[in-house]
This record gives sequence, structure tokens and C-alpha cells, in this order.
Amino acid sequence: MKKKVLVVDDNVDNTYMLRSLLEEEGLEVIMAQNGRDALEMALADPPDMIVSDILMPVMDGYALCRHCKSNGRLKHIPFMFYTATYTGQKDEKFAQDLGADRFVLKPQEPDILIGMIKELLEGGQTARPGSFKPLGEEMEFFRRHNEILFGKLEQKMLALEEANLELKKREEDIRRDGEFLRSIIENIPDMIFVKEAENLRFVKINEAGERFLGVNRQDMIGKSDYDLFLESQADLFTEKDREVLKYKQMVDIPEESILTKHLGERIIHTKKIPIVESGGRPVYLLGISEDITERKKTEEQLKETMKKLKQSLIGTIHAMSMMVEARDPYTSGHQRRVSSLAVAIARAMGLSEATIDNIGMAGNIHDIGKMAIPSEILSKPGKLTGIELKLIKVHPQTGYDILKDVELPHPIAEIVLQHHERLDGSGYPNGLKNGSIFLESKIISIADVVEAMASHRPYRPALGMETALQEIEKNKGIFYDADVADVCVELFRNKGFTMESAAS
Repeated sequence: MKKKVLVVDDNVDNTYMLRSLLEEEGLEVIMAQNGRDALEMALADPPDMIVSDILMPVMDGYALCRHCKSNGRLKHIPFMFYTATYTGQKDEKFAQDLGADRFVLKPQEPDILIGMIKELLEGGQTARPGSFKPLGEEMEFFRRHNEILFGKLEQKMLALEEANLELKKREEDIRRDGEFLRSIIENIPDMIFVKEAENLRFVKINEAGERFLGVNRQDMIGKSDYDLFLESQADLFTEKDREVLKYKQMVDIPEESILTKHLGERIIHTKKIPIVESGGRPVYLLGISEDITERKKTEEQLKETMKKLKQSLIGTIHAMSMMVEARDPYTSGHQRRVSSLAVAIARAMGLSEATIDNIGMAGNIHDIGKMAIPSEILSKPGKLTGIELKLIKVHPQTGYDILKDVELPHPIAEIVLQHHERLDGSGYPNGLKNGSIFLESKIISIADVVEAMASHRPYRPALGMETALQEIEKNKGIFYDADVADVCVELFRNKGFTMESAAS
């Protein structure tokens, strides 16, 4: 039967991280956000251990510990304080006087914290129960309690003042970002509009839309399609709007006719996207319409448009790649170099241009899942702990989860998911074997290994290109695809390819 740990903390992020660590160790975790709720839960169903913060609303951790250690049903349960609001040794002394078994400061290395918790759980029930004291001693408890909490609250107030200054700075940053976003939207040449989901009335439209329709945008706000267009057109627009909102999915309308005030009848390509709140209810509908009238008149314009769309996609991929590198500056350029090497291998193997493009894009974002990994782990100079290594190994799955619903060419999300798989099934996250792994993933995995070994990392100096190529040759047919490995080695040894050329 699983042992049960009651975690008490009003910080949701803290409880989530601690819960994940404990559940990874096979423990059952229940949570409370204040001492009163925790005490009620413990009395109703006593846990095997209590881990509590100090400063919390309603009832703080000291009061919770005192009540637990003075209760016949709870006094033998191991009690650990895990807190960041430490002001001096008197805090720990007070906790010990109340009967606490451990007083641990945040943050703590995961392995060390888990070790302490296991030690208390394996030690069984504690033999340090407290009890309510005579009035004089009770008054002394309240005096020490109030003195400590006042100090902590004073510290908290200073922290809040600092946080308030930071908040003001962030508000200013948000304001600037908002202005920047507004400027971008207003300068985009396509018509962008937003409607309320409930009544399909316009709430926003950009300058390009105003010019295209020939209607003052202020006159459009609060109006529906039936107020602005012919009924037959409005029927078609509304039908698509309702489809988008019903299924909560983007609808791509390659061509539709629209009658404008100054330009007459035009052909537009429209994408309609539902804007959904956290509860899943659509609140707005976003539309992006491009005038493709002139494109219909020539094939040349069609080619130009496809080029722009491809550039837009490449820009999106580049933006995703930059987001990852911004969190992990020690490996800056890694994804770009992996992508360049993978493309060179694919081209040398005679693969199609469409496949080469997919490999290039997947290579540029193959580590996007690392956005979910704390930056201190990514840049840690020493050896990773077991728990940290498990978090690292989740990044291909996280990358797939990020990309699978994005409008990217198939099978980029799957390529990212598989880039750490190995032919013999020793890879991760799914332990796939040779026949189940995409060729594109096999190419990126070799490019990834070569670039990583040849480059500097926080935990080791660069091993050099020759060492990287020897690793590929030694394990080709075992971990790595033999054909891909041979082409990669050939590029460096006989074709003049270098990582410097990949970086450019």
C-alpha cells in the first residue's frame, strides 16, 4: 500500500513540483493550501507524513505543527517544515520546540529532499509529541509565535515591495509589447478582423481591412455581416463562422467572393480561427483574409505567394528555434547547425526537396521541448541527477505535444518525437526500433550527436570532430543507421563539410 504524504503550501507552483517528485517515487500525495484545511484532512484520514510551509493564510505552519503534535491521533506522524521564509536559527529552534522532525530550507536538491522524506517515512512514527501547556507557557508560545511571524511578514512586505517594482516594470514591458503587436497588426497587408463568438459582431479590424472594404472601421464595430454585405454573402460568411466555433478548429477557405465598396468584387483567401478561453468556450473568432484576385490571373503570382507562405513558415520555425536558444544560451546555434548538417546529409542521399525541407525545419526545432525544462537544469555544469535526467528525457515528447496541432508539414512533429530513438531500441521516449523510426529522425539523430560531441557544453569541453565521427562509425548499425552514418562521415572527411559551414 502506498504511503501517503500531506503537502501544505499556498504556492501552487511549489506544491506541483513537490507532488511530481513524490509521485515519481511511488508515494500518494494529498495537498492543502493552509493549515486549517490540512488539519481537517489529517484528522479525517491521518497521513504517513506531513510536509508544510510556514507562512500561509488562515492557519500558518507553526500553528498546524502545534495542533498536530498535541493531538492523540496525529502526534506520532513525522512533520517536516519545508520553507523559503527563513530568517534565523530561532525559527528552526521554535519548530523543534513544537515537535517538528525536520526543518528544511527551499530550494533543495531533489535527491537530497527525497532522501530526507524517505528517511522519515522509513523511520515510522515519531516519538516527539507535544502537548498544550499551562497558561503561562501558552502565552510564551504565542509571544514567540508572533515575534517570528512578524519578522517573516516584515520580510514578506519587503519582498512584496520589490515584487511591486518588478510588476510595474513588467506592466511597462507589456504595454510596449502591446504597442509593438498593435503596430505589427496594423502594418500587415492582409485584412485581420475579430468577431464576438456569441453574436458574430465585429469588435476589431485592422487598417488593411478598412482600406480593402472601403468602410470606416469605426462604422463596422458592433455590426454583423448582414449589416455590411449582401444577404447571400453574409449567409456564406456566417455559415463558416459557426462551423469554426462549433468544432473549435481553424477553417481554411481557399477562395471566396466578397463585394467591396471601391474595388468591386474581389476573391479572398480566408483563415478563421476560434479564440477559446481556458474552460473551452469560444469567446472570439479571428479572421485573416488575403486578397488573391490578381493571383487568379497569372501562375507567376501563385508561385510568388507560395514563396511568401514558405518564408512565413520558415520564419515561424526560426522564431521557435530562437525561443529555445534564449533559454539555453550555452547551446546557442545547436539547432541551426544540426539542421544544416542534416540537410546536407539528406541532399547527399538524394532525397526529395520536400523531404529535405521537412528535415531542415524539424532540425531547427528538434529541441523545442526543452522549453518545459528549468533553465538551471539545461545549463547545469555538473552531472545531472536521476530526476533531472528523467526531466531531460521528456523533451522529445514535450516537443511533439507542442507541435502536433500546429499547422506544420507532416511529419515534422513525429520527426521531433523520434530524434533520440536508436535502432536497437535503447533510445527514448518510446524505445522504438529500426523499422519504426522515420528516416528523417535517423538523419537528425546522427547530426545531433555529431554536433553535440564536437561542441562545448556546460558540463564538458568540446570532444572534437574526430571523436564524434568515431562514435558514429563505431555504433553504426547498432544505434545509428549505417547508410546515414556513412554519408555523414563522407561529408566531413572527403567532401570538405565543416561545422563552421553549417553555422553559416
